[in-house]
Amino acid sequence: MNIAAPMPTLYDEVYYPGHVYEHTHPNLLGTIGTLYGMTPASVDRCRVLELGCGVGGNLLPMAFQYPDSRFVGIDLSGVTIARGQSNVATLGLRNIELLHRDIMDVDDGFGQFDYIIAHGVYSWVPPAVRVKMMEIFKRNLAPQGICYVSYNAHPYSHLRDMTRDMMLYHTRGITDMKRKTEQARAIMKFLSEGSKADSVHGAVMRDHYNRVRRMPEEVLFHDDLNEIATAFLLHQVVDEAGRHGLQYLSDADFSRRHLAGYSDEVRSTLQRFPDSEFMARDQYQDFIDGNGFRRTLLCHDGVTLHRRFARDFVTAFHLLSTMSPVIPDASVRDDAPMEFRTHEGTTLTVTQPLLKAAHLHLGRSWPRALAFDELLAGARALRGGSATDADRELLIDAMYVLACSGEVTFLTEPPFVVADVSDHPRASLLARWQAGTGPLVTNLLHQTVRLEDDRTRHFLQLLDGSRTVAQIVTEMTAAFGSTTEIERSENGQPIEPLLLSTSDGVARSLAMVGKLGLLVG
Repeated sequence: MNIAAPMPTLYDEVYYPGHVYEHTHPNLLGTIGTLYGMTPASVDRCRVLELGCGVGGNLLPMAFQYPDSRFVGIDLSGVTIARGQSNVATLGLRNIELLHRDIMDVDDGFGQFDYIIAHGVYSWVPPAVRVKMMEIFKRNLAPQGICYVSYNAHPYSHLRDMTRDMMLYHTRGITDMKRKTEQARAIMKFLSEGSKADSVHGAVMRDHYNRVRRMPEEVLFHDDLNEIATAFLLHQVVDEAGRHGLQYLSDADFSRRHLAGYSDEVRSTLQRFPDSEFMARDQYQDFIDGNGFRRTLLCHDGVTLHRRFARDFVTAFHLLSTMSPVIPDASVRDDAPMEFRTHEGTTLTVTQPLLKAAHLHLGRSWPRALAFDELLAGARALRGGSATDADRELLIDAMYVLACSGEVTFLTEPPFVVADVSDHPRASLLARWQAGTGPLVTNLLHQTVRLEDDRTRHFLQLLDGSRTVAQIVTEMTAAFGSTTEIERSENGQPIEPLLLSTSDGVARSLAMVGKLGLLVG
């Protein structure tokens, strides 16, 4: 059947940058489904559909990582799809299709998918398209499939919409993207400076000026200055899904279930919600948090979900964490407090020797995920002494708390990453290609990594598995010289450059690349 090409859109004129969105990854979606009693398709043999895929920035890394899975993306922008198709061809991927299609044209012929992703679409399309999206979620989702849909959410979006109305009024009649975004920022600056500093309104104006001035102009143009953008309460989206034979699975961020950060009264109230009102609890939590963006997971309404799980659920998953000791040589064999810091900057203090050893082993293993028994064995080896019957229960309790809080990630399948450096080190083909086009690359944990300078990007491109460390040193020396100017910090202390044209410098850089999740076997 021939389908007419969609009409050109603003996305053809103004490119929307394509990124990876960690919470959309099928491994994470399948993990949450498994936790709640579903039997989702294995991530290494599944079918994935993305609505509004753009250039394929989110879908293409998944296809690269899982060659035996199939990926289909559709987007209304022909220019964007053409760019994405060129990228697919350059990488030689045969398990992904990027199609220039209107969401309204998706039908039974597309088949069923184990995972359907719609990131940044639902709030930015007309009502008829939102209805069609729900129909797709129902008709094209496999029986044990999971759908991810994100959208602007209330209550925070009430404030965002207020400032958006002001920007839209001020920029009415302006069509040029650069001038429109420039004037949108200008009016927000004027309002933030002109409003009373000690008023609630003034605080809102300053908060939103700081938000929009940091946004890339393309994102500001398409997201905030889109006149049809609509925000929703969680229950409104879930109610609409229910009318189409779907049910609420959960938020894509599992750590939102964790209530330790609330007062005793709030925590006690939220904990009293029965399993049958799981969504209502999340809705009230949004009210408390002032949430402004939702990542909602849906599944078929006939799927039986189990909302309660034992504390030992962590033993069934692979665990990973960025924890590192604040004092690297602190002892794990005594009860002295030992402080750990995560990549996000949070800290926690541990005193029990086995748990100190477990935290240390997790951090050293990053970005490799560990099965629970592997973590237990590694922690016992670092702690020393004889194993006890209490070790397992102690570690289960600790990992349960950390998994619920988000300090430890748990996954059904371990990511395909390599932390150790081989004789002929090889970085991901995708990351090497991306390094040749800009500073942002995607690691094998579906995260964005920024490479700050040309030297770092050149270094990464050399890691194609054909060179020894000595050969890499030779080529880095040829490209950048044998010496490097020493940069200095604000207090005058020297900062050692990331890459040096020496064996030691290359070895340190390879270790860093491994820790960033960019090395492959």
